[in-house]
Amino acid sequence: MILLQPGQLWIPANPEILPRRITELLDDSVHYEETSASRDAVSTGAIQTSRATFRRWLRMQDASLDRTGQEDVPVSPIAELAKRISTLRRTMGMTQQQLADALNISRAAVTFMETGRTSSARRHIPRLAEIFQVPADVFLTGMAEKEIPATLSPDENDLMLLYRSLPPERKVMAQKWMERQARSTRYGVSSVKEDDD
Repeated sequence: MILLQPGQLWIPANPEILPRRITELLDDSVHYEETSASRDAVSTGAIQTSRATFRRWLRMQDASLDRTGQEDVPVSPIAELAKRISTLRRTMGMTQQQLADALNISRAAVTFMETGRTSSARRHIPRLAEIFQVPADVFLTGMAEKEIPATLSPDENDLMLLYRSLPPERKVMAQKWMERQARSTRYGVSSVKEDDD
C-alpha cells in the first residue's frame, strides 16, 4: 500500500511524462500539480482526482517517489495521527481486530486509520485515549505534558533527560520496558526479554 502525503513528488519511469506533486489530500481525493522534477519548477496548476485513480497512475507509469529534500516535505497531520495510532496499538500488544472491537468499528476501518486513508480517526481520539490509557494530547501533538513535582537523585535526573530526548513511540516503549523490569524484580523473575532498540 502506498501512503500518499502532501508534498510528495512522484516521477514516472518515462521521462516524457510530467511528474506529479501532491498538494493536498482530502477523504477520497488527491490534488496534485504536474511539474518538472525540480522543486522550483512552474506547475500546471491544481488537478483533482480520486486516490484510486492516482494510485492507478502510479502503477501504470511505474512512478517512484522523489526522496531528495525529504526534510522539506510537509508531513500530513492525518499521516502523523495514523502513525501514532499504529504505534500505540502495537505497543499495547493489540491486534487490529481487538482495537476494532474496542472502538465498535470494522477491522478495515482500523486499517484505514493506521494507513492515513481516512480522516475519521480524529473523532475516535477520546475513546482511543481511554483504550491506550494516554492523554488525548498524545494523538494531537505526539507528546503529553504533565507537571509532576519531584526530587530526583543524579542518576534519576540522567534517566529523565535521556527519556525526554526520545521520540513519542520510543517513550512508550521505554515505559513498557521499565514496567517489565519492575515486575520481574517484584516477582523474582530473572529472565526478562531485553530489547535492543
